[in-house]
Amino acid sequence: MKKTLIQYGSLLAFCVAAIVLYTSCEKEIDINIDAPKNALVVEGHIENGLPPYVLLTKNSAFFGNIDINDIASYFVSGAKITVTTDNDSVQLQEYSSAFLELLPDSVVLALADQFGLDIQSVDDFPPIIIYTVPFDETDFVGVIGKSYDLRIEIDDKIITSTTTLPEPVFFDSLWIKPPANPALADSFFQFRGQLKDPIAPGNYYRYFTQADGGPWLLSGQTVFDDGFFNGKDFQIFIPKGRPIGSFGGDIDFETDGLWTTQDTICTVKLSMIDKAHYEFWRTLEANRSSQGNPFGSVVYVKSNVKGALGIWGGYSSITGSYNRFP
Repeated sequence: MKKTLIQYGSLLAFCVAAIVLYTSCEKEIDINIDAPKNALVVEGHIENGLPPYVLLTKNSAFFGNIDINDIASYFVSGAKITVTTDNDSVQLQEYSSAFLELLPDSVVLALADQFGLDIQSVDDFPPIIIYTVPFDETDFVGVIGKSYDLRIEIDDKIITSTTTLPEPVFFDSLWIKPPANPALADSFFQFRGQLKDPIAPGNYYRYFTQADGGPWLLSGQTVFDDGFFNGKDFQIFIPKGRPIGSFGGDIDFETDGLWTTQDTICTVKLSMIDKAHYEFWRTLEANRSSQGNPFGSVVYVKSNVKGALGIWGGYSSITGSYNRFP
């Protein structure tokens, strides 16, 4: 599995934050870092019941000058992208960001997460290029249990990757309980679930949360594996995520992850992913959480893409809700 520093264009918001951080230091320090080699970055996913999508961008230097208003210049046009499963394949079509209005909410979530944007509407997106199925081939969607091969041809490059959609697992039950600190009970509560991990080892999860049908929310750590509870029945705290783009701000650790008493319907989407997909998000989130820590170690972001950086990942998802006032 390829390793690379988190230095590529699909994480532009992070790079902008790094620039602000380092320009605010009182003492100016000159650091000579070689510019990274030119590379392409793949951000592609396919989910059960949904069509595949791929973003193709250029990488950028970790300390480079990035204008968030010029994101369009990082996107790569003119690629031939094919997704294949069994004997079926589809060539993805290139669309502009105006196409976002027609995409499923889960796809818009992934795109917003990529840029660290707090998206209220598709109008908030900067101009982008997205590759997905043509309008007349909308029956090509993710199917649980299948593998999907990605092939990208651009200029003289060939980029490939493979991902799978494992059998999904969901909580046997969902409930709420008061927070550990009784003083917070008037304003907050915990959301919990009972999960039965499959007997076979090597299961990998990613989750998203939602309050009252609002936008999907992400926690600082959205992935976990069954290394400590393989094949067991266990209870899990389901933290309420934060709005996309809010990471890096001040956190109240006593209330972080708690749901508020204004939340009526608590929703969680639990996705099974394969190991390579899990390793990408695990290392990316570890890298993000270590930024700004002068004593933190460098975390390398792992990629499952050959010939480029990034991720081609499959999701097998199930969504469920708990209504506090049924």
